[in-house]
Amino acid sequence: MAAIFLLGTPTLWWLNGIFTEEGSIYLSILATGIISYGILYKKIKTSKKALEDLEKLKDSALNLESSTEGSFFDEDRFSHLVKSVIETEKDIKEMLNLTRKVINADSVTFFVLEGDNLVKKASAGDAGANAAYPSEGYLLTVIKGEKPVIQSKLSGDSSYTLFSQKTGSSLCIPVLDGKVPLGVITAISSRIAAFSEHEKDITVSFALQIAEILRKARNYIEIERFAKGFKSLLETSKMLSASLRVEEIGDKLVELVSGMVSSSAVGFFLPDKGKLKIIAKKGFEPEKESFYAKGTLFDLIIKNKQHLHFSRLDKKQAVYPFNIPDTKTFLGIPIISEKNIQGIIAVVSKEPDAISSFYGHLLNIIADQAALSITNAQLHKEVEKLAVTDGLTGLYNHKHFQERLNGEFQRLERIPHPISLMLIDLDYFKRVNDTYGHPVGDAVLTDLAKILRKTLRGIDIIARYGGEEFAAVLINTDVSGAKKIAERLRTYVMNTPFFVEEKQLSLTLSVGVAAYPHDAKTKDELISKADQSLYHAKKNGRNQVCAWKDVGKKV
Repeated sequence: MAAIFLLGTPTLWWLNGIFTEEGSIYLSILATGIISYGILYKKIKTSKKALEDLEKLKDSALNLESSTEGSFFDEDRFSHLVKSVIETEKDIKEMLNLTRKVINADSVTFFVLEGDNLVKKASAGDAGANAAYPSEGYLLTVIKGEKPVIQSKLSGDSSYTLFSQKTGSSLCIPVLDGKVPLGVITAISSRIAAFSEHEKDITVSFALQIAEILRKARNYIEIERFAKGFKSLLETSKMLSASLRVEEIGDKLVELVSGMVSSSAVGFFLPDKGKLKIIAKKGFEPEKESFYAKGTLFDLIIKNKQHLHFSRLDKKQAVYPFNIPDTKTFLGIPIISEKNIQGIIAVVSKEPDAISSFYGHLLNIIADQAALSITNAQLHKEVEKLAVTDGLTGLYNHKHFQERLNGEFQRLERIPHPISLMLIDLDYFKRVNDTYGHPVGDAVLTDLAKILRKTLRGIDIIARYGGEEFAAVLINTDVSGAKKIAERLRTYVMNTPFFVEEKQLSLTLSVGVAAYPHDAKTKDELISKADQSLYHAKKNGRNQVCAWKDVGKKV
């Protein structure tokens, strides 16, 4: 009521001759400013707090390591931002209602510009307004010309305006953010010549305030978006740094990305012998677990070592290997460390423009974090491998052999099955070192390790036991089977010449065999009996296989 009094009084004074028309207009504009300031006072206070929060966010973003989740992203801190966005429509409607009463219009409607459409945002009075296009009717003049338009005599043709009710006159005011059109305010009346320059100036003042409300609302949304983005970066940094397996990193990346952007499917891929191997996936089931990149979008990513982003693909076929038809959006980001591609994270969506430039940039930052985590995981894997392998032959070392054999005996308690142990010794190996030197001896040991890998199965445990001795645990193999494997190995080495530094060497093996449960009940007993069987083979002429079941009584 106070607002109506403030804005209506100058008009009454003009009608009664107290003020001129010009003076009355100036007073009305002044009153509009006072009322608008009262409505927006709380917005100004909120805006200042929002700017302070944005600065805090920027400071936190510059130092992720020292930030904590509580101080970095506080839900209470941003609750007022969300509330402000929700209240924006309410504030605009209050202002429209005030405008309608002051200029004595039947209805006042605010249309917001969304793409090529004007969509009703809020309305005061029963306007019956629908969505319209800016190229229709006098709205073209308002939007393109950025100037208010008054129409004093309308025929009542609803398609000519925007409303279904009978219209005598209309007032249309552009809502601008600088030179950028945000929408229009349209006031209508069933009366002819209902609006003059006086009503136009009042409505223009309200349009300026609505533009300010919308600008602040966009600021709130931007701040919240940055806050959520920075929170995601912090969570990603914590999450990935805690992972020391590439597969685990891939799973976490896919889960994170699928929750961050609008997607139909997400995949994480690793280069593997000229192919891309699918490590983690969500939203699709590939035909194969690996594929050749040539002929796919991934080929461009690998060649250029840059991200690839399509917002409006017009292909009907799916982007391989996602197998999702009518894909519109594709984003592929290489994970690069020291100029080498360590992996690719890819996102597809059936929706066009599904990934904004902001989230595209955010995903690139996450890819950089993932590159560091993958490098750490690979280094950790290498360190683990060095800790359990022999540096010369690449086989397991003695320590890890003992650990693996312990593990097998623990498994035997749950699932009983036969296992056999072969202890292998290279006959007269000292002569090789003394005659040709240790480099030649090392080459011979390396070649023998390759033969062991080739002859034995992938499930068997092969190790360098010490010096020129090797050990092999044969899983699910009884003593009879172990003897056959040992004899095949001995024969192969005896008949295969070793070529080292243009020298041809002929070598032989002695092998001792013992089996669980036929020969031994414990790990130590199994090792002891295989060792005694080997000693018997060496003592009785070398180049032979001796099993405990055959030599036990003699020993």
